[in-house]
Amino acid sequence: MKTKILLLFLVFSFLSAPVLAQKEDKKTGKIGYKLKMQDARHKFLTEGNVRAALNIYRELLVDYTNDAMVNYRIGECHYSLKNFELAVEYFQNAKNLNSEVDDELYFNLGQSYHRNNQLDKSLEAYNTFNASASKKDRKYYNIAKRLSQIDYAKKMIANPVKVKIENLGNNINSRGGDYAPSISADGRTMIFTSRRSDTKGGGVDKAGDFKYFEDIYISDWDTIDNVWTKARPIEGKLNTDGHDASLSISPDGNRIFIYRNDGEAYIGDIFVSKKRATSGTWGNPKPLDKPINTSYFESSACLSADGNKLYFVSEKEGKKYGAQGRGDIYVAEKISRTQWGEPKNLGPVINTSLDEISVFIHPDGKTLFFSSKGHLSIGGLDIFMSKLQDDGTWGKPENLGYPINTIGDDVHFVLSTDGKTAHYSSVKEGGLGERDIYKIDLSEYPILSDGVAINLSILKGVVTNGEDKVAAELTFKGADGSVVAKTSCDDAGNYFITLAGGNKYTATATAEGYTSKTTEIDLPLGKDGKTLIQLETFDLEKVITPDE
Repeated sequence: MKTKILLLFLVFSFLSAPVLAQKEDKKTGKIGYKLKMQDARHKFLTEGNVRAALNIYRELLVDYTNDAMVNYRIGECHYSLKNFELAVEYFQNAKNLNSEVDDELYFNLGQSYHRNNQLDKSLEAYNTFNASASKKDRKYYNIAKRLSQIDYAKKMIANPVKVKIENLGNNINSRGGDYAPSISADGRTMIFTSRRSDTKGGGVDKAGDFKYFEDIYISDWDTIDNVWTKARPIEGKLNTDGHDASLSISPDGNRIFIYRNDGEAYIGDIFVSKKRATSGTWGNPKPLDKPINTSYFESSACLSADGNKLYFVSEKEGKKYGAQGRGDIYVAEKISRTQWGEPKNLGPVINTSLDEISVFIHPDGKTLFFSSKGHLSIGGLDIFMSKLQDDGTWGKPENLGYPINTIGDDVHFVLSTDGKTAHYSSVKEGGLGERDIYKIDLSEYPILSDGVAINLSILKGVVTNGEDKVAAELTFKGADGSVVAKTSCDDAGNYFITLAGGNKYTATATAEGYTSKTTEIDLPLGKDGKTLIQLETFDLEKVITPDE
């Protein structure tokens, strides 16, 4: 009996030890501090729940105000949440309390100063880190490039480009994040992604960042008041209770490319939804087949105006794909109405060892815009432009300059057909939410053709047999008889293409089982700075066989 009592006492003592220790901790504080620091670090690094980690550190700060590590960890959280002013404050607190609190202190200070637009202090912090870091660490943290970036940012900010940037206001933007704008080539329809309270299901992503799930919104251009109408959740079956993000609307406004990652069947794939001709709503999105979607993440799809090329971003790896870095831009050419050819990596001129995202091909088919961390930038992701050369290669990307690009992340740039107006998403002082959509007036900054105004007109219409629509192929020849463009109709017989205005074209429509039809088209330029939209219908006649 004594033995049993002794064993029970030992077991009780063993099981009670943590409880007793925690009770004792309330008096001494040492063990509780350590456990809470470990818990917060686990949430930050392993779970990715930055806000939960920040809350724990804030609780500790009440009793450990002068603890350098607590201040340092709070700085890390704020930097991760893009609260750069607060990140600077807490990293400075940590430095003042103990300048040796962590080996990465001055590196993190340099990053935070940079993103808070304190460039001289950023330079000083990076140099301090550089002086004590090993050769290996200097290479790992890419200090040389960061110092160059600070110098570049100072030069660009001192020489701003001539643009006017305007917040689109509360018809488009909300208190949540609003981003990824895409506008049809006729300038009449805008779609974008938003994280606001009226998203479908009204749910919050508790497994992620505790913000509202993404949904796709749409707005129409009011031609009377010349404003975008109040944005609304897009009609149809695009939005679900989870994350649904828009990638782009096709130039003709009849297809929307979206991104889905349900963590099960689709792990970061591109889907397409087609507009229903009768109701105007959007059909159930369908994933693009291989070789576009793969086991890797694919995103940021944009269709050329003639519908023949799809530019997109993929995280493919290895020489097999010609991969250059984490996220690269690829292009695939259409080989049939439903099939795409093998994607080609745009190569090291465009893609870098870091991320390239948010790709946009202008309706001229020759000017590519994208955001990158790898090319020399002002800070974070900057927007770059590259032009297609006569030999079919892409020219060296050009930074669009300040204030289009800032020390923050500037992404999702789209340009109007006439090249005079752009839209993008950015974080700016005085914004309505976390990230807003802005309009850029480029009338004094003609980025498309080195000072020469772009002259594109839109030609669209249908091909019929007098009763039904015909899915035909169209070829356009210039005055010298050379082919200048090709496009194909969709399943409903609709076609859309952009061509240089002020010219005459010979257009030929062909379809299996029909006699080809050739038409002379005089395509003028738009007036008063507006892109001309011309309608043209092709009527084909069926080929009569002897049996008929």
